[in-house]
Amino acid sequence: MLKISSRLSTRISIILAVIFLIGCIVCAFVLPKVTNTFINVDDGIGSRDEITLGGRVFVHILAYAILLDAILADIMLLFLLMRVKNSLVFTEISVALIRGVSWCCMFLGLIFGLLCIYFQLAALFAFAGVFLGICLRVTKNVIEQATIIKSENDLTV
Repeated sequence: MLKISSRLSTRISIILAVIFLIGCIVCAFVLPKVTNTFINVDDGIGSRDEITLGGRVFVHILAYAILLDAILADIMLLFLLMRVKNSLVFTEISVALIRGVSWCCMFLGLIFGLLCIYFQLAALFAFAGVFLGICLRVTKNVIEQATIIKSENDLTV
């Protein structure tokens, strides 16, 4: 398997996170059109004609909530990657950033859960968001314990 250096891997991650952030910002301008396209697609499960104007507004609000949540999570990831780049991994701030990203994933799961009212496939995204949030919580707990051990070792020396 191809092995790249930690420094290069961090740079690639930062570049991808910046590209994702730019994509999210661009998406903010086309989101209403994309959301209307999703609403108007016949999925064979139910009639989308049944979605009232209020329901359409609700879907648009949830779409923007998803986008804002993704932007917030990406910004926290960028801050975390900058800390990794500067070798500041095992700190309380890094733990807080991972915690924030995990809560963003949980919130995405909740939002997609609400979208299940109109889009049954959203249940898969809700499940994935919650599962990713749980995985990040576990990672956060591991990093938090490593931070405690590092702090104790720093005090010993």
